[in-house]
Amino acid sequence: MILWRSYWDGRSRATLRVGLAAIMAVEQLVEASQVAAQAADPTRFPPTGTLSRALASLPVAAWGLYAMILLGLVLVARDRAPVKAGLWALAWATVLSEWQTQIFGSPSRNAFFPGAALLGWVLGQLWASAVLERTPGEPRDAARHRDLRERLGEAGALGCIAAAYVGSCTSKLLAAGTSWADAAQTRALILWQEPLADWAWLLAWRDAIVEDPSLARAAAIATLVIEGGALLLLFGPRLRLLWTTLLCGLHVTITLLCTMPYLEPCALLVLLAVPWPSPAAAPASTAARGMQPLARTSDAGPATSEDPLDRPALPLAMAVALGCVVLLAWAVAPFGWRGH
Repeated sequence: MILWRSYWDGRSRATLRVGLAAIMAVEQLVEASQVAAQAADPTRFPPTGTLSRALASLPVAAWGLYAMILLGLVLVARDRAPVKAGLWALAWATVLSEWQTQIFGSPSRNAFFPGAALLGWVLGQLWASAVLERTPGEPRDAARHRDLRERLGEAGALGCIAAAYVGSCTSKLLAAGTSWADAAQTRALILWQEPLADWAWLLAWRDAIVEDPSLARAAAIATLVIEGGALLLLFGPRLRLLWTTLLCGLHVTITLLCTMPYLEPCALLVLLAVPWPSPAAAPASTAARGMQPLARTSDAGPATSEDPLDRPALPLAMAVALGCVVLLAWAVAPFGWRGH
């Protein structure tokens, strides 16, 4: 078992599921509006696939897809059949993403992180349900069930976010090897992009990196270290908060220097890693915290008080399963599904 600790342990995670659903709802709203506008202009954005050709005369269908996504997200936020609702939202989001890919040429990278986090939340809930089904005993309290489901949902969401960053680091190294960390890559990227604004301090910072190979090399190495070290998001609340600060700082820097805003992962990291429970989260119900541990029986001896709901742990098999999901994502990358 891999120990899993969180600021939310012993408290309601309603804030997490509502926040996760809200972040994805906003991003999918942006994507639906983009797809609707692009589909309405076939001269500039010609359909190139079966889906986009079938919907070419119905740009309003993008809003129908968004309505289906929103329905699933509302159910996730309300904890109503969260696994089915999450999969429903992800399925319709996949259709919307494929439509955009066929008319724009690539999927929305901004939509990737919210989708990955929701997938992790669903996988965690699914795993928890399987754990509960394998636990013998009398019927158990619904609040305690929710506590386990959402504990592993939180772990799954952060696991998929961490995997996305590690995948980004790995893709850089696979594409360019260690040469990605030299000065040329960073300097070229900054030169190709426009800065966020013409502030004197920002232009001076940009010029310093472009003109000084040592600064450019340091920036490239820092990028690889911060992305590759995202696995530390899974190793305790304090490391999680530290690495969230580094990742958000990386995104702010990239936005300022290259105008490549990735606000969605920052929002998700702030939601999941900042210790909001201290001022904001209501304690979990008395039933969830105060019930006696569930008895587990075995043929070898008397009942024990060990209960998976009382062990804040991420099963090793679940960690392996999340890793397999990442490998699957890379396997289908040639078909246009790579999101980062």
